[in-house]
Amino acid sequence: MGDGDISVTCDATSKEQLFIPIGLLADLWSARSRDEILQSFSKWVSVAIKADLCSIALPDGDNLVVKALNGDQAIPQGTAVPINGSVLGRVFANRTAEVVRDLTEQPFMDCRKLADAGMKCLIDVPLLAGDRCFGTLAVALRHDKDDLCTETAILTALAQCIATQLLVIEQMDHLVAMARTDALTGAGNRHALYERAAQVWQDWQQNSRPFSFLAMDVDHFKQINDTYGHDIGDTILCAFVRRVAARSRAGDQIIRTGGEEFGLLMHDTDLATATSRANRLCARGPD
Repeated sequence: MGDGDISVTCDATSKEQLFIPIGLLADLWSARSRDEILQSFSKWVSVAIKADLCSIALPDGDNLVVKALNGDQAIPQGTAVPINGSVLGRVFANRTAEVVRDLTEQPFMDCRKLADAGMKCLIDVPLLAGDRCFGTLAVALRHDKDDLCTETAILTALAQCIATQLLVIEQMDHLVAMARTDALTGAGNRHALYERAAQVWQDWQQNSRPFSFLAMDVDHFKQINDTYGHDIGDTILCAFVRRVAARSRAGDQIIRTGGEEFGLLMHDTDLATATSRANRLCARGPD
């Protein structure tokens, strides 16, 4: 071998260790949703830890809901695990990893279900990104080991990766919502109108589903601003949007098209129905 030549050899173990991050990155690259990302992580965490079960649970009210699962179905995907009365909930609340050596000796519901499925031990770590805890990452094993420090360290590192992914998804969703929303009133903006209008137009062409667009404005709005000031004018605009929203159906889109000009894009609405709804919106008095 001459000067400058580099020789690299890989044994079977090294190739297996290299295969795991490459496989995970490939799956993440092709993932198109949060659920697909979480499922990819649960799959490759199982491979890295050699776990019999891997689950990712995210908070929903007083519960943690299993959003991704790989391996044994002891706690099926979609299961709501109470935060109070479970190891998963305790890890989430305390933001501290836990290793449970003998699941049969634990009174918690998640431990009992795992023990009934033949699992011996559980490692559960929080999904931490900065000061946020997004949920938990857990693996269960049918065999116990004298030392689970390596597995816990790997799991903690991967949990941080998952939490970072969830944080990025949350921030992207927020940016998308901001791009489609009028900052003052919370109504949709022109960008939201163009997107929604394209959808209802296509639905009308393909399925003959009618739609209507109701144009609205606030009478004498310039006089209101000149007399009472722009802060009062802004308050009136926000109240106007709340009133229209209260009298609208789910799925109808309220749009701010100009200063005091608004529109209501109504799906499944013919001319007669749109006229009736317009009269109702203009009527005074409580709903």
